[in-house]
Order: sequence, then C-alpha cells, then structure tokens
Amino acid sequence: MPELVFFRRGEEVLRVGLSHERVVLGRGEQSDVVLPDPDISRRHVALQHDGTRCVLEDLSGRGTLVSGKPMQRGELADGEDITLGQWRAVFRQRGGGQEEAPTGVSSSTALQGPSRLAEPGQPVRLRVKQGATEFIHEPRRDSFTLGKDPGCDVVVQDRFISGRHLKVTQREGFFHVVDLNSTNGTFLGTTRIFEVEVALHTALRIGETELFLEPRNAPPGGTALHGLVGNEPSMRQLMELVERVAPSSAAVTILGESGTGKELVARALHTCSTRADQPLVPLNCAAISRELIESELFGHEKGAFTGAQGARKGAFEEAHGGTLFLDEVGELPLDLQAKLLRALESGEIKRVGASRPLHVDVRVVAATNRDLLAAAREGRFREDLYYRLCVIPLVLPPLRNRRGDIAPLAEHFVRTYAPRGQTVKLTPAALERLQQHPWPGNVRELRNVVHRALLLRKGTKIDGEDISFDAEFGRESAQSVLPVPPELPPGMTLEQLMTRLERQIIEGSLRRHGGNREKVGKELGLARSTLFKRLKDWGLTTKEDPE
Repeated sequence: MPELVFFRRGEEVLRVGLSHERVVLGRGEQSDVVLPDPDISRRHVALQHDGTRCVLEDLSGRGTLVSGKPMQRGELADGEDITLGQWRAVFRQRGGGQEEAPTGVSSSTALQGPSRLAEPGQPVRLRVKQGATEFIHEPRRDSFTLGKDPGCDVVVQDRFISGRHLKVTQREGFFHVVDLNSTNGTFLGTTRIFEVEVALHTALRIGETELFLEPRNAPPGGTALHGLVGNEPSMRQLMELVERVAPSSAAVTILGESGTGKELVARALHTCSTRADQPLVPLNCAAISRELIESELFGHEKGAFTGAQGARKGAFEEAHGGTLFLDEVGELPLDLQAKLLRALESGEIKRVGASRPLHVDVRVVAATNRDLLAAAREGRFREDLYYRLCVIPLVLPPLRNRRGDIAPLAEHFVRTYAPRGQTVKLTPAALERLQQHPWPGNVRELRNVVHRALLLRKGTKIDGEDISFDAEFGRESAQSVLPVPPELPPGMTLEQLMTRLERQIIEGSLRRHGGNREKVGKELGLARSTLFKRLKDWGLTTKEDPE
C-alpha cells in the first residue's frame, strides 16, 4: 500500500497508508490527518490515490510546497516530499507493509537494527494512566481492543473515548495500532493517527487517558492497583483484599494515618466493583458545619430551614446505585450517627423537612484516622454504628513502616507530574535522601516533595540537592527574603540604604557557605576582587588575607 511518512525535526513520527479514498491533511479537526501548526490551513492539501498514481490538490489557496516548489495540483512522484509548516511528509509508492523485491546490499553497506523493538514473543504490558491513577494490563494474546465497551479486552472509563476505540496488535517486534473510527481520535504526541506502527515505550493519548506500551519486566515502580503503589507485604496484602471484597456490597472502613491514601483505596474499591459505571460520591464529614451535615448527607425539602430555597438531593441520593465515601466519619455528631445507622440498616433515608422516606441502593465506604473502637468505648462514637461500618476493616500502614515503597512511590509521582513528553529520573543521591526522611505526612508529603523537586530541578534528573522537605523549604525561603523598607528611613540616603542591603546579602551568603569566599562570589555573581574590596571597606578582612 502507498503511504505518507511524516517527519518532524528530522525524526519519523507517523506513517499513514493511502487507500483509494481521498485523504485531507490540515490543522482543523475535520481533516483526516490533523497537524497542529499555525502555518498550516485548516484543510491544507488533499491526496487521492487511484491505485497507480497519487494526485495532490492544494486546498490552502497559496500552493503546497512539493520538493521545494509550490504546487496547486499535480501527480506525486515516488520519494517526493511535501512541506507542511514544521512537518515534512514523504510519499512512498510502496509502503513497508507490501511485499517488495530484496534490497540490494553492497559490500560496504551495514544493516542497523531498529531500536526499542519488542522481540518476537516478548511479554509486554499496557500501562493505562488517568491523572494520578494508573493500572496495568498484561495482554494474553498478540492482539487486544480498548474502549468503554465491556466487551473490549481493556475497559477504560473515560467520557471522551468511544465504546471500541482502538486495536493494538503485536507483530514482528512492532505494535500495529488502528483507531476504530473513534469520535475523538487517537493521538501520538499532538498528531492524530488512524493506523500506525510503533515501537516499545511509545505513549499514545485517547481522551484524558495516556497509554504506554512497555516490556512486562520493565521497572514498574511497584505493584500498582488503580493508583495504589507498593511492593511491601502489607501493601500487597491490602491490594489483594481490595480485589476480593470489591465485588460485594458490604460496608468497608479504611483506617490509617492522615496522608496514607485512604481515598485512593476507596476509589480502587469502587473501580473494581460491579458499581464502577455508577457514581462515586465523596463527602468529607470534618469539612462541613454541624448545621449542614444532615442536609449534605440526606438532602432537604424546600423551606426545611432558613436559606433552603429549593429541594436538594443529598449525598446518599447522588450516590444511588454507586458508592458513597464518608471521609473522616469519626467526626460525625452523635445524633447524626443514629440516622446514619438507620440508613445503613434499612436502606432508607429521609430528607430534612420531608414526611416520607426514600429508598436508596448505596454501598458505603468510610475512612478515619481515629481509633473508632476506643472512641466507641469512651462513648464518643456509637458502638452499633462501629460494627455496622467495620464489616470489612482495611488498615493502611504509615509510610515509615513501608520503606521499600518509598522509591517506587517517588518514581510513580515523577511519571505522574513530569511534563508531557519529558523523561525525568531520580538519581541515587535523591533516592537516598528520600529514604532518610521520617515522613510524618506519609504519602501525601512524599507526593508534595517530588512535585516540588520537579519544579526546582535544573535538568532532566532530580538530584539530592533538588529534594527539600517542608521545614527546610520554609526556612530557606524565609532566609532568602530580606525585608525591604516601604520607604526611605529618615536621615538616610538611597546610597546608604543600598550599601546596607548589599552588606546584609553578602554576610548572609558568608554564613551559608561557612566563610568560603569563592562560593560566595559564585553565588552572588561577584568578581573575587570586587568581593574582597567590599569586605575590606566593611572591616571584614583579616591580616592573613592577601591584598
């Protein structure tokens, strides 16, 4: 089959087969091949192949450059290139998918093997990333389909992808990716593709989801289950429990310190359950005032209280058919705990101000960082509600008790927050610094530290000096900011004020570097002679200092 091979900055990025249909290239969404470039018209050029020859038709009105010369309409010769802004497309009469005569190889010709190919039969995996959530699919066959339809091999919930979105086939070391006439398209980088062959470590985008084709034995950053990452036995056991109890409708309570990832566990329970296509409604019981918590849970009727100008559904009704996640459930007032218990036992709720109850089908997942059993024994939490909520208790260990998961989690956050298209790595020095920290804020603190390091790094690697913890970062920031008077103090000239500020800056740098003037000069961008002159004028030199 004839084909167009697209290059950008000298690198091949896409191949498009040319059938007997008319193919339009441009930057508009209605084009068959979308090339995001402001120098290209929305419908820039059309190509029609009749089986023997390919005819180009310019649609831009200003001519399309073919082999450096503008063309309005004409036949393309094999090997001619079309210039489209920063893109270059080469027309090939016979693409790589056809049987061809053997290539003539001279005695001076060496064959270069393609890089990053999958060996025939090599086990591969598909890493599916949605925001901060990831899951791994390991194909059992050489071909699999992906989409929202339950009949697909890989089912992905994304409102912007089609029921049967794309098909991937592994063959001869490559992956043959075919878009199955999806509504919003499949993208390689910023280019929409329809049929393409790609190698390992290729990233594709569909809707709000990213797909990564990887070797199955690649460093995974720990075992992952819908955002939960960990290799430690405690985390593996937790993931197994999530998969086992998710299909049931039994109430689950997630126990653990703040920042350990309780909401992620709740989302994994919902995603692995039979209610995955229904809503997951989170409600933070500690973030709502005592006066409004009942209305937030059960809803209210018009006029039920001051300000209730209309009827409103509560969290239970919003979650009908799905999952209700009650975060910080230990903060609920005692009088409301009795109403929650009734809703759990009977499946009935009553809006504030309503005369009749409503039936709801909701699976409740609760979470707390408190010891609920101790609170129940002290009378601060209803004991009957405790046993009703804790049908299946799941305990999340703190990060300090799972040191082996620090590196996988850090790598996971680097992949999550790194700019799209960039590969950023943690150096051994950075990982060592992360391992030595006590992590009082658990996984949430680790996420923030890695995110900050990504912003502060100076290159494609995160080094030890790029890692800063909350207390250190705040202290360094405070030291780096000098108070500037809002106006000139009485009796002081501008030159005197500038001299004072300059001295404060240099003295602060001397303290930070232990008096090492070479480092001070490098930090402040001062020549050695200039720095010495300043110190001498201020009487900060010694007799041993050279003139």
